[in-house]
Amino acid sequence: MRRNLIPALALCWGGAAHAVVNIEDIRPGDPQEGYSGSANFAVSGKSGNADKLAVDAGGRLQWHRDLITNFAILNYAYGQSRGVRDTNRTFFHLRHIQEAGPAHSYEAFTQVETNEFTRLSFRNLIGGGARFTLQKNPAVRSTHLGVGLFYSVEVLDKQAGLTDDGLSDLWRFNVYISHKRRLNSQMQLVSTTYYQPGIGNPGDFRLMEQAALNVKMTEQLSLKIALDILHDNRPPQSVEKTDTSYSTGIEYQF
Repeated sequence: MRRNLIPALALCWGGAAHAVVNIEDIRPGDPQEGYSGSANFAVSGKSGNADKLAVDAGGRLQWHRDLITNFAILNYAYGQSRGVRDTNRTFFHLRHIQEAGPAHSYEAFTQVETNEFTRLSFRNLIGGGARFTLQKNPAVRSTHLGVGLFYSVEVLDKQAGLTDDGLSDLWRFNVYISHKRRLNSQMQLVSTTYYQPGIGNPGDFRLMEQAALNVKMTEQLSLKIALDILHDNRPPQSVEKTDTSYSTGIEYQF
């Protein structure tokens, strides 16, 4: 078994950190046998007239053999402005993929999240489903459709004047469509749209769009521009329904 662990250093400037991790942007296309992975770390700040600090760190570890792929993703983001914390978020995702044919596979996953500024002290979900390849031309484009469901348990922070704190659980459908398109030999666009309605409660749905443009500058250096739009039709009290975040960064792989 060939082992090839590839660390990567991402240096980011401008924009905001991602609200969630884009699984499709990280998901390997044609994984190699054995272990592979990446790591990233970014820090930015200002002092003087504006005091700001932002730290974002994470990584991915993957194992593949024959028809099976397993990968884990970890991300942590922290930020403060004028000495006041304004970002504090963790994310861990573990996924198992079993290929069942040239155009479809089965997936099982679990995920743990926290986000202080959406009052999310803890969320754990576990689920699975099927993934279908609608079109695939590795040199140009690929489109995938995912259909499944997951069970989610959430704990919301208690805040004065609010009444929805505590633990809640819900089954949700999970439907997504992902499209990757290579614009030329240096540029690739990845767009993924998720729709997650509550089972038996379709008015409680989440809609997410995640897009990223990767521009290859050298064999090891790439520019990445990303946009995330998340809409929760029934968010926790005091939390906005829609979040938009963007980032621009440079990724170095070696």
